[in-house]
Amino acid sequence: MEKVEAAITLADLQRLDAEERWVEVVDGEIVESEHDVTFLHLIIIQNLYDILKPFVTVHQLGRIFMDGARFILQGTPKRIRKARRPDLSFLRKGRISEDFDWSGDFVGAPDLAVEVASPGQTTAILLGKIADYLRAGSEEAWLIYPQHQQLHQFRRDAEIPIIYNYDEVVDTSALFPNLTLTVKDLFVTESE
Repeated sequence: MEKVEAAITLADLQRLDAEERWVEVVDGEIVESEHDVTFLHLIIIQNLYDILKPFVTVHQLGRIFMDGARFILQGTPKRIRKARRPDLSFLRKGRISEDFDWSGDFVGAPDLAVEVASPGQTTAILLGKIADYLRAGSEEAWLIYPQHQQLHQFRRDAEIPIIYNYDEVVDTSALFPNLTLTVKDLFVTESE
């Protein structure tokens, strides 16, 4: 007899969201997401958001989303196989339809997904997320390692990531032409 798998739906995920549970879907199963973040993790995401948001707005490139936006990477809202919540994401202009339901999840991959390594997250978990984004259609995925002050830039069309160290300028030309971003910009902790 064939095993029948219960379908995970958007309604299931929204019910868990209402319970304030941080969940993703991996291979058709609900997985409690690691969400043990440090203040440094939050600062990195806020700094990146503060750099990208005005640039994206001025150049009308699309939308930047902070922690919490969930993307259905595989399946449909009625049968979700894979759904992820990047720490920060970017969708190019024109990707969000006029009739988009802002109370739901986005079906498809973000153009950019950013993950910041948190305590307890293994390399296998983090690289699995990066692979999920790229397989689902993300143009780039960035993995930021606070402990090493590095940004690893994965591109869908590249075999290996580009690793940027603290003082290095990140090549943002594919998604954010003419933006200058150094890794150290992400680690500024003083309030301006």
